[in-house]
Amino acid sequence: MKIYPCLRLIWGALLAAALLNLTALSDSMPVLVAANILNLCCYGVIAYALYRLSDQSRLLARAFPTCLASVILIGLALVCMQFASGNVMLVNFLSLLSLAGSISNLLSEYFMYWGLDERILLYGYAFPARRIRWCLYAPLLGSFAASLLLLSWQVQLGTLVQTVCQLVPVVLLWQYMRAVKSREDDPLVF
Repeated sequence: MKIYPCLRLIWGALLAAALLNLTALSDSMPVLVAANILNLCCYGVIAYALYRLSDQSRLLARAFPTCLASVILIGLALVCMQFASGNVMLVNFLSLLSLAGSISNLLSEYFMYWGLDERILLYGYAFPARRIRWCLYAPLLGSFAASLLLLSWQVQLGTLVQTVCQLVPVVLLWQYMRAVKSREDDPLVF
């Protein structure tokens, strides 16, 4: 099976999610809620692409259910947010749902990028081994740096750092996709 169409879906969703991160600069709650819903839709698209890729490797098969769990947990957190005004117990539940969804998303990305990495040598893609793993490392490091900046009340700089770090997977996945496409378009291979 050619994986390029699924990678293109993931790439588009990652690009949209990175650009939606810029809405964190807004003070408008409806804008933030709409951005979170659109971001959730982006991860729904990624879950669909991972479902289509799940028969390609053991790691990619593990990425789909964890991504789906992440979408469900964060979706529940968004729904609970609508009812959380003043209810401390519901706010704590919302925090736990968000944390569980974030951990599930991190596991999903780990399985996805390591699954894509194992395909490099197996299929002979013209892409350096282990470079695709930086699609996980860069946003994670960016989130830690952005958190430190947010704690020091530098919201704009923190949002900018996080957005730049979320664009790293977009660039690396684009390069990976080009390597996959050139290999899949080779008539001697497929």
